Amino acid sequence: MTKTTPQAAALVLSVLMALATVAGMNGIATKQYAAADSLAMAPYGLTHVAVQHVTIVGHRANA
Repeated sequence: MTKTTPQAAALVLSVLMALATVAGMNGIATKQYAAADSLAMAPYGLTHVAVQHVTIVGHRANA
């Protein structure tokens, strides 16, 4: 895959940058979600903790 040290270093750096970009986008999205949720709940005098849940539903197909 890589033949030289500079190629290996470039590959590692590109992977780290991709992970950092995804982590940064996730952080920004979480902050915006929490702010929007706080604004939506404010008229009701409620405080809500912004928590996201993932539900995985499995379906078995019998052949």
